[in-house]
Amino acid sequence: MIASALPRLVLTGPESTGKSALANALVEHMDGILAPEYLRDYFALHGSLSLEDAIPIAQGQWAQEERAAALAAKENKQLVCDTDLISSLVYSAHYYANAINTPLWAHWERWSERHKKNLLKRPHAPRLYILCGVDWPWVDDGQRDAPDLREMFHAQFEAELKALTCDYICVSGPLGERLNAILTHLK
Repeated sequence: MIASALPRLVLTGPESTGKSALANALVEHMDGILAPEYLRDYFALHGSLSLEDAIPIAQGQWAQEERAAALAAKENKQLVCDTDLISSLVYSAHYYANAINTPLWAHWERWSERHKKNLLKRPHAPRLYILCGVDWPWVDDGQRDAPDLREMFHAQFEAELKALTCDYICVSGPLGERLNAILTHLK
């Protein structure tokens, strides 16, 4: 693994809160490298998801981040991740709650806990998590399905970030305001 001199920035939060738009704006502003959200491509390929997909999705996201981190390190550029393992943790707990007492859930929990412990220990660990607010307009893109649960999910994302005891900020408002808040925080 190659460590970047510029630790990653990670966009996180509920669906349709501007994470991808903000990630792209950060990459453009900083001339950085983007690790896109793996789930979008996975869902497009596989359609509906089940608990069996939780580990492959999380592994795909992790691998995508590692590839982007290696490129960012090689080019000495800022790495921006459009989500990470925290999304898998939050959404799996919600969507697969009925499977909590199954062997498959136990396997997912062991895998995710092991990787969660390593999130902040990677050589190019997240420098800052950026929790996107729910004041962004909802867009139904065929993959999203919970517009009424965004506030609940926002609270769950924030609880995960607090449990990790990592540096994070909450951003809200239009894209320009969010971008300025991040850049000000990074100074």
